[in-house]
Amino acid sequence: MPKERRSLYLLYATTFFIFLNFYNAQTITPVYILHVGGSEFFSGLQSTMFFLAAVLLRFYFGPLADKKGTKLTLYIGAAAFATAPFLFLFSQNIWYILAVRTYQSIGLAAFFSSCSSLVSALAPREKMGKYIGFYRLVTMSTLMIGPPLALRVINSFGYQVYHSLGGVIGVIAIGLLYFVKEPHPRESAGSGGGVPERYHMLDLMKDKKLVPIYLTIFVVSVSYGLLLTFTAIYIERFLPGVNPGIFFTLFGLGCLVSNLIAGSLSDRIGRAAVVIPCVLIMGMGISIFYFLPYHSVILYAGSVLSGIGYAGSIAVLITWIVDVINPARRTTALALQDSSIDIGIALGSFLFGVLVPMIGMPLSFGLSGMLLLVYALWKITAEKTLRSVD
Repeated sequence: MPKERRSLYLLYATTFFIFLNFYNAQTITPVYILHVGGSEFFSGLQSTMFFLAAVLLRFYFGPLADKKGTKLTLYIGAAAFATAPFLFLFSQNIWYILAVRTYQSIGLAAFFSSCSSLVSALAPREKMGKYIGFYRLVTMSTLMIGPPLALRVINSFGYQVYHSLGGVIGVIAIGLLYFVKEPHPRESAGSGGGVPERYHMLDLMKDKKLVPIYLTIFVVSVSYGLLLTFTAIYIERFLPGVNPGIFFTLFGLGCLVSNLIAGSLSDRIGRAAVVIPCVLIMGMGISIFYFLPYHSVILYAGSVLSGIGYAGSIAVLITWIVDVINPARRTTALALQDSSIDIGIALGSFLFGVLVPMIGMPLSFGLSGMLLLVYALWKITAEKTLRSVD
């Protein structure tokens, strides 16, 4: 087996264990805060602090990875995810828990974009979409596996064992990461040249090829923020006999299917030819949630369509960034991509948190879906206009 292929598979395995810790922390920490006497306010605050800290830290870790190599930032991120669970063992004070979560954001900032960058450096160029799609499949599979297993551990053995196992999982990830070999910078950079000495992440926003990609990521993530924050509440309110967990299972299945197909398809027919239909599919999936109060079948169709559209669009958009960017700036570009997702999710949660009490759940979901549909149709029209001018 070629050295690059072996390292790629080991990186997938490392990613699996890191994302287990990430999604477990995302879903269990809010419940843990309530368990130790905190309120819903602090459950939400820890998530906000986690994502905002990661956005700020990426301005440091993205350029650092491009300058020093992704292996360094991968180790830093993996170490944060490995040690944070052990730190939870020392105190149940709410402010201490918030501090540990903020520390854990180092893992989100340092590991995620560096991992995407290394996957793209190790993958065959002609099959880039396929391998990044499989990377996204690995990450989404942990959302379906991790939290249910974590809840079983907590119910059977308690939070102390859960936190200890989280630390062990992180140590396993670091052990696997040791055997991943990073290509020499010149091997992966090709003829793109180095990074200017005073190059900064926000300089990427001046690149006319990248701006439409980041904008699409942001728009999709705003609607994803609505799904993450309000779908479970929506289901409980209008379908009281239905388990809200069904949404996350079906959404995850849609993501898995899309990650298997979208990347490879975009390798053959082009990135835009896959991204825009995926945004349309996500828009349709969210739009039909407007009718959720009238029939439970809407839940199944909307969940799967939303998952297919979201996962397919994000996987191909990441690949598109890799296509466009100078390899010497790849990790910085992917760090900005991660920040676009996080800011979009945060804005979507806040924006619809204001709108839902004013216009209600059904109209909020319908409006979000329609905005995605309008955006996708605008992109199609703009693309046709550009071609006619050419």
